[in-house]
Amino acid sequence: MSYTNKEHHSSCVTPDEDAIDVLDEQGVKTGEVLSRKKVHQLGKVHRAIRLYLFEASSKKLLVQKRPSNVAHFPNMFNVSVTGHVDAGEESIQTVKRELKEELNMDPNQVKIDFLFSIRCDIILDPNYIDRQFNDVYLGWANFKLEDIQFDPKEISEVRLIHFSAFEHMLLKRKKELSYAYLEECKRILPYIS
Repeated sequence: MSYTNKEHHSSCVTPDEDAIDVLDEQGVKTGEVLSRKKVHQLGKVHRAIRLYLFEASSKKLLVQKRPSNVAHFPNMFNVSVTGHVDAGEESIQTVKRELKEELNMDPNQVKIDFLFSIRCDIILDPNYIDRQFNDVYLGWANFKLEDIQFDPKEISEVRLIHFSAFEHMLLKRKKELSYAYLEECKRILPYIS
């Protein structure tokens, strides 16, 4: 299966590549579909998700640590769930898919609320230009940390921390957390207070 669009200069996307919808500067789909790799090489605008998942009884945030072998932000903590929105997919579908893929959690057992969309542009290297709208979600569930099952190729560790500790890591620019979350973190505070 491949995706092409005759109206745009889309490259074919092979079955083993993630197909992503290209967006305009306002976040509207252009009709162009590219591979994830090509989207970042060309610096095309696209959509991703971020889920801040809280354990309901403790009110602690689940964070995941990226493994040492990944290209971007190795050995750094990340929000609970992240991912690119696949072509033809809505962001809530991505949240549910990634929740299952990354943490092996049943999305039907998580109360998920959309909070806002925020633009984030970061050039990680000349071949990885990340220009995306991040749809930010808040999730609440009852779970035990030891019941979280993750793929060690994608996640090296999970922790539950107070949101204030997460905020502190951001504000102090600690090297254990990606700086990409600062603005959205500020905007989330009213929703969890």
